[in-house]
Amino acid sequence: MKRKSSAIVSLAGLLAMATVVPAFADDSDPESGVVAPAEVADGAAVVPGSVTDQPAANAVSGEDSTEGLNEDADLPSEADVTEKPVQDGRPSGHDLHPNATHCDSSKVVKITSNLKNTMAIKYSTFVKNNTSSPIDFKFTSKKSGTTTIGGSVTFSGEVKMLWLGKIKTEVQANASKTWTSELGVETGGKVKAHSTVYGDYGIMKENIYGYFYSVYSNCTVSAKTYAKVWAPYREGWVVN
Repeated sequence: MKRKSSAIVSLAGLLAMATVVPAFADDSDPESGVVAPAEVADGAAVVPGSVTDQPAANAVSGEDSTEGLNEDADLPSEADVTEKPVQDGRPSGHDLHPNATHCDSSKVVKITSNLKNTMAIKYSTFVKNNTSSPIDFKFTSKKSGTTTIGGSVTFSGEVKMLWLGKIKTEVQANASKTWTSELGVETGGKVKAHSTVYGDYGIMKENIYGYFYSVYSNCTVSAKTYAKVWAPYREGWVVN
């Protein structure tokens, strides 16, 4: 995930940054070819280098897990990120153009932090090896689920699409309004002797932090509302 810092711009440039609803506003399906290669967590009970998307023909199939599914599970590739605290107030003053008598009403969104990505787990499985030698295992996604763009505060549909456009442009081009995971996607490898390997299949979520505000026709602006925002962008297995 790309990391960047975003400085708060001056009021003189804020009106020019007002984000319009993007042309892909009804983008509701993921782009093709974005099932990610399986990610392997540190300490996973697998033989190093054995994980593959073409499991052995005689591999032991996973059993359905009975544990609850996590909608914000850690991804092995993501480092910890500290979320900026919620702040109140207006963007450095009240008027965009003090001498203007009219402004076009609009809404503005701004990303201030790129947070670590997470995964909404839609299916979980495991294989237990009670033997004294490694054995081949195979995980196959058997349940599906959907994840949609959202945030830590309630957004209107218009603001959600503004956030989606911002995320697609600045952070993650594959971000989508909604994403439904697939059935029948496989991964496999070798589980170590006397060990249990777990697999989670789900939808990766691009997480960002930022704020939005409204510009009114009299050229004043509303208070900024800070929020964590997420959008689905990929699906795949995590082996742990």
